[in-house]
Amino acid sequence: MTVEGDTSSTAWWVLAEFHPFTTEVRGIPVGQIRKGWCKATEFRKELIPREFLFAGGEDAMEASQRSFAIEGQFDGSKTRQVALVGVYEECKGPRGRFVMILDLPTVGKPRIRLLGAFKTPHQYSALSLDDDQTITVWSCMDCDDFTMLKWDRKRQKFVWRPPPTYD
Repeated sequence: MTVEGDTSSTAWWVLAEFHPFTTEVRGIPVGQIRKGWCKATEFRKELIPREFLFAGGEDAMEASQRSFAIEGQFDGSKTRQVALVGVYEECKGPRGRFVMILDLPTVGKPRIRLLGAFKTPHQYSALSLDDDQTITVWSCMDCDDFTMLKWDRKRQKFVWRPPPTYD
């Protein structure tokens, strides 16, 4: 991760540029995740410099109840799942962020249930989980820029939901 700019006037996650460096995510080779990707790295707290994550003396992610990976049974089945976020790089060079939901079987490799990828110069993202198993994907640490994912029983798949509107 590199940060260029004045972090005293602009939030670090807006200035941050993430550089993927791994060729697999949770044991899945990058080329099997998405054709044309050469690198993808799951975000982890230890990849964020401490001076940014603990600015103000507390863990900003814990304080905002956000995480880079959350586990649950998001589709109501008995299969454990994980939702995670990270950064990818295409073999041709462009980068972006991704959100993935994986089934975590008791035996064998994880299976991709959902992959959302977004080309963007600002790759930061984090997750939170609501009581109704709605996964919120945040594009910042302290703002209202988010999208939501929820299992749709009728359609038998995860669907992107529009954010609520306020009067």
